[in-house]
Amino acid sequence: MKSTFLKKWLPIVGISFLIPIIISLILGTPIIQALVASGLTVLLVVTGLMFRSYGRERERKSGFENP
Repeated sequence: MKSTFLKKWLPIVGISFLIPIIISLILGTPIIQALVASGLTVLLVVTGLMFRSYGRERERKSGFENP
């Protein structure tokens, strides 16, 4: 799990953290709002990746393959 996080998830999480900050700096919004937006984006991305991984493990255990 740790190597999967470092190889696949960390770059995605880093990019999802930086995009709202860059957009907020361009638009001139306060840095606090940019950090909150980045935190929420990272939360959504990480939970999406976790649900995706959990779904794959469940499919492997049950033997059901999605076409």
